[in-house]
Amino acid sequence: MQDTNTDYVIEALELHKAFGELDILKGVTLQVQRGEVVVLIGASGSGKTTFIRCINLLEDIQSGRIRVNGKPMGYRERPDGSLVRDSERNIARQRRDIGMVFQRFNLFPHMTALENIIEAPTQVLGVSKGTAIEHARELLRQVGLADKADHYPSMLSGGQQQRVAIARALAMKPQAMLFDEPTSALDPETVGEVLQVMKQLAEDGMTMVVVTHEMGFAREVADRVVVLDKGELIEQGPPEQIFNNPSHPRTRAFLSRVLSEHAPC
Repeated sequence: MQDTNTDYVIEALELHKAFGELDILKGVTLQVQRGEVVVLIGASGSGKTTFIRCINLLEDIQSGRIRVNGKPMGYRERPDGSLVRDSERNIARQRRDIGMVFQRFNLFPHMTALENIIEAPTQVLGVSKGTAIEHARELLRQVGLADKADHYPSMLSGGQQQRVAIARALAMKPQAMLFDEPTSALDPETVGEVLQVMKQLAEDGMTMVVVTHEMGFAREVADRVVVLDKGELIEQGPPEQIFNNPSHPRTRAFLSRVLSEHAPC
């Protein structure tokens, strides 16, 4: 449920995450305002994907706090301030407020595009099938696939499958959307169609946290660019600041490398 008393949809405070002896996140703090588009950049292995998976509790954290719409995500706070992990039922309920789009589309192969989109609203939210179908058709129109409702994933291109995945996440009417490198598994010719849908979502005021290597998208669409490096948030600011005048030497080195790799021959 949306809490209108806070301007922050997502608050991740001092997140620590390790896999065995390997520290992946080292006290990362990030607050995302309602309607803000935050783009996370950084080298592979910097912790970007792990960070957004922790926000949605797809990964457990060792320490830190996560709040969604001002309310603790994944845990209950005792009177003494200590935390206890919440029930899976409550966690599942909280996840409804956050849509997530993965690198791989994760569509059900035996269901049509329309059936993929209506599955969660009907099974989780209890929406009537007729209402869910009506909303799903509108979402397919929104992502430019109105004529693909009866197509199975195997009949769709990678870009089309990813747009169905975005529509499926939107069908739950989330307060925010997380994108984990949504174009990394796509052929170059289909990247643009997915980015265009994401740009439209941003223009419509959707709160978004996007992990991407698409620097053009970050420049054009982000309200704020956040740089992660070796599990630490080393720099953040408006796109023009980060791309034109980065203050951290590791940001400068990363951008120099990634922009030269994508420079036209």
